[in-house]
Amino acid sequence: MLVAFGEEENLGAGYLMSMLAGAGITCRMIDIRYDNEEILAAIRREGPVVVGFSVIFETCLDEFIGLARYLRKCGVDCHFTAGGHYASLCPEELFEFIPELDSIVRFEGEYTFLELVNCLTTASDWRELRNLAYREDGRVIRTPLREPEKDLDSFPYPYRRPLREYAPGKRYSTLISGRGCTYNCSFCNTAEYYTQAGGPIKRIRRPEAVVDEMLRLYSEGGCRIFLFQDDDNPVKTAGGNFWMKSFCSEIERTGLLNRIIWKMNCRPDEIEPETFSMMKRHGLFMVFIGLEDGTDEGLNRYNKKMTVESARYGVEVLRKLGIGFDYGYILFQPESTFSSLRENLHFLEEICSNSIVPMTFLKLMPYFGTRVERELREAGRLIGRPGRFDYNFLTPALDACWEAVSDCFAEWLWGREGAVNLAKWVRNFLAVRDHFGEPNDIVERQRSVYLETVAQGNLFLSETLYGLFDYYGSGRYSTEGQERIDKTALESAGRHNAICGVFRESLRVLKEESWH
Repeated sequence: MLVAFGEEENLGAGYLMSMLAGAGITCRMIDIRYDNEEILAAIRREGPVVVGFSVIFETCLDEFIGLARYLRKCGVDCHFTAGGHYASLCPEELFEFIPELDSIVRFEGEYTFLELVNCLTTASDWRELRNLAYREDGRVIRTPLREPEKDLDSFPYPYRRPLREYAPGKRYSTLISGRGCTYNCSFCNTAEYYTQAGGPIKRIRRPEAVVDEMLRLYSEGGCRIFLFQDDDNPVKTAGGNFWMKSFCSEIERTGLLNRIIWKMNCRPDEIEPETFSMMKRHGLFMVFIGLEDGTDEGLNRYNKKMTVESARYGVEVLRKLGIGFDYGYILFQPESTFSSLRENLHFLEEICSNSIVPMTFLKLMPYFGTRVERELREAGRLIGRPGRFDYNFLTPALDACWEAVSDCFAEWLWGREGAVNLAKWVRNFLAVRDHFGEPNDIVERQRSVYLETVAQGNLFLSETLYGLFDYYGSGRYSTEGQERIDKTALESAGRHNAICGVFRESLRVLKEESWH
């Protein structure tokens, strides 16, 4: 039994399940977000020899701690193991938090987890297996690591739940074209994970195998939309754009051309007209890009190894080609000042207004195994505990400003039913309809409503943020009290409700439209 985060298809768990299935071993997965009682009932019903906790993100740590303690208290006595990025990089720490664990499967678990299950079912000694950590005589033992699998296509395709709809009548699936990333951004632990694993930090599947997986999902599951989950898809490799050319050629050869569309992830400085025009002709409809910062100084601090101008150019190429995009942007950072906030917000305004995409941003969080976490710890600025690490800004005024921004716009920016998320779903429906349906007046009317509403929302958001920056930067907040912030929060909530109402109505209209 695997307990894992199940918001989307969990490909890591899916690969483990398919490896076990290939060996004749039954495996089930249950979402960590279920109630503890439901998870307990499932475990009692299945009677597993091992329960595996997929601790990829430290943000779910409290849930796993509480669940493991609850299961043991309720008499579940089978082997408990854990895996994932956090478990792999911080095994000693994880054993402290979850003493109920018997073992930890470190790094890629396809082979090790299968061997562990086989040992447990045959009562063999599992402590000699590679890629494990366990406790003995009060200390944590790390067994030697095995070399990571060089040929990712030797793994069976991951197990997937029944495919769900992305838009009316159009099912979607997730997949990967590779693992790892050749870059080493200061806020990311991917490079650290694969470096400690002892293998190459980037491995890429054969384009023929990726398209074969897509063809199978299309033929057997009716999948029409594919969402790549790579940290960085192979737009550019040592062979230039050869991988992507081969991938597009395979789409054409297999008859998938004009039958499927796909979304992928890349850096903005990898985007250029010729390759992306080819990719669009072969179904690319959406790209996630890591913009992160609107200044060269900030990009250098993140070790992004790109410039603002190259990011601006990449966005402009997508806009001219008519390819949609999502983006990551870190407005609030450990070194933020009110001047840098204004400069970064100005760049974000430019990007969003030129392309009419919803404005959104994050606060940089010091995740485990990152350079940011290490630097904040060394500077004595890291506060909280694992799973809840945070930091204070350089001045109390900036701390108060961030708190006010969160109070006024948390649901708007990050809520499941918030304006940004609803706007993206309207945009997604329109993008899918553009590829698979005929245009009509109703659809075009909803497109106009979307563009107008996003523009209005962005304008309100940016003007309010500039106002907050001025208010807190001037120091007036310390004498004027909470009244202004309460007023801003009330006005933001009213505007948010109105915008969400428009987007919900657009989604209702688009869902009722013919998608044939």
